[in-house]
Amino acid sequence: MISLYTVGAPFETGAVTEEVPAQSGVLPYFREEGGAYVRTMAPGEVVYGLGEQVRGINKRGHIYVSDNTDDPMHLEEKRSLYASHNLLVIDGEEHFGIFFDTPGKVTFDLGYTRYEEMRILPEEPDCRIYLIEEGSSAAVVRAFRRLIGTSYIPPKWAFGYGQSRWGYRNAEDVRTLVREYRERGLPLDMVYLDIDYMDNYKDFTVDPEAFPDFPGPCMELLAQAWIVRIVAHLAIEVVHARLVAVEQITFQELLWNL
Repeated sequence: MISLYTVGAPFETGAVTEEVPAQSGVLPYFREEGGAYVRTMAPGEVVYGLGEQVRGINKRGHIYVSDNTDDPMHLEEKRSLYASHNLLVIDGEEHFGIFFDTPGKVTFDLGYTRYEEMRILPEEPDCRIYLIEEGSSAAVVRAFRRLIGTSYIPPKWAFGYGQSRWGYRNAEDVRTLVREYRERGLPLDMVYLDIDYMDNYKDFTVDPEAFPDFPGPCMELLAQAWIVRIVAHLAIEVVHARLVAVEQITFQELLWNL
């Protein structure tokens, strides 16, 4: 069963595809303290979730922050990575999930400050909170997938081995990589190029010096049954800028003056 608790005037993120009627009253399993949602955890209770994050599968005992950064140093003491997946699955005597639907910063203290205490603090109070109550953790995950919409079935080649790294300087580096895999008898189904193929890291561009004929090596590898994938990060290059009086100009005009 999925229940929705709406706090304030939340921003519509589009994360949820299933219509869930809003409930009134207090959010079960938690108490509110200074804007935080606090739960006392049982000794053997396990906490799963948060998607692409550091540390182990059981998130209990650490603190995590949904505040996306492109930090290349993936160390255990880090609290944020590339994405925010604000779902927790509690597995113990009780089985339930809780999803904070908000684009804002959320801190999940899952027994870090006090091992027996879970403390979830949204930076902004306006959010939608979905409570998923089922008989098992697997059932909670299935209900959550229905809530946000099931993912597409990837193509067969996506289940193969993909080589990806930062630092391919030019097309010859990629050719050498593929040749080495072949000569060593190692399986390889696709090659991912990180953003160093771009012209000054601008999206939808290619460095003309490093990859003067970008489609050429891509089609060459494709003909050998390898697939080339490229990574795209949002990047905007400001070539020149001049100061403008913001209070006297519209947002559209401001963009044109950059």
